[in-house]
Amino acid sequence: MVFSVIIPTYNRVEKLQKCLSSIVSQKFSSEDYEIIIVDDCSKDNTEDFCNDFVKEKNNIRYIKNRINKGRCVTRNEGIRVSKGFYLVFLDNDLVVEDNFLQTQLDFFKKNSDKKIAIINNTSYPPAILSKSNFGTFIQSRAIGYRSERDMVSIDMRNVPANYFAGGGSSIKREDAFSVGLFEESLGKYGSEDELFGHRFIASGGQIMYCDETKILHDDNDVSPRFWKVKFMELGHYGLRMLAEKEADLVDSTLYSYVMPIDRKRDGLVKSLKKIFINIMCQNIFRVPIEKYVFHTDDKKMFKNFFFYRYLTLAWIRSGFQSNKPLGEVKY
Repeated sequence: MVFSVIIPTYNRVEKLQKCLSSIVSQKFSSEDYEIIIVDDCSKDNTEDFCNDFVKEKNNIRYIKNRINKGRCVTRNEGIRVSKGFYLVFLDNDLVVEDNFLQTQLDFFKKNSDKKIAIINNTSYPPAILSKSNFGTFIQSRAIGYRSERDMVSIDMRNVPANYFAGGGSSIKREDAFSVGLFEESLGKYGSEDELFGHRFIASGGQIMYCDETKILHDDNDVSPRFWKVKFMELGHYGLRMLAEKEADLVDSTLYSYVMPIDRKRDGLVKSLKKIFINIMCQNIFRVPIEKYVFHTDDKKMFKNFFFYRYLTLAWIRSGFQSNKPLGEVKY
């Protein structure tokens, strides 16, 4: 078995249908890859759809959790039962081209002398982005879509861990086990991907970007209201976990500026930056900018990437400092 394609899913049967339709339409022998759908106790008709779909294909397995366990546990359950030499991680709202698996295999073969993980060229539908300034900003932060100035500083054959995306990436099965799989203490949005990437790089691996493997992120909601929840979840759950378990990863990213001042580790300049960020992220500044961004998101003339960068940091910080639980798991 060459590939195991692992798709965690939760209450998104319509998205899952499109994802599966694309992955079963590969120009790649069905005998050489398997699809493992791991359902995190969906309450819609995901189970009925999957059971019917599995009957028609001999290379698909469907697993359902008895209780909702979160994306990391769910993805790891698929990894543990997989048989492929390579693992492909797909979120249920991703649609791939018909040469996707072959392109992945070609890339692995070209780099057979290295321990690598592949991240793919993922983009939102242009029609969706045309309706949201904030969605355009989110797309611009993806690797492959950054400004020329930003791209110069990124080595596509040795990509930093914070670009790793568990929803659209590939790795040798043995390498996934060597880093302990995805961190199961995380049940909400954010940080599990870059933590996995960080541990993989620490084990001697390289993360590489493959521009030829195209993935469409079939998600209609890229609005700032949607992303506010996501970034607050990242701060409240993911960043707290990283600070506890992988402080060196936090220190190497902008996340460190959300952390409280550490008099033993932070120099004067960093301490002053933290104080400035703490002041600027207060509600008196954040709320007016947030309202402006919410109300102008569909008006191109009011696009302001500086405001969007500011709000992502402010939302992460707000989530990190909140003592209230945030929503149920969404993916």
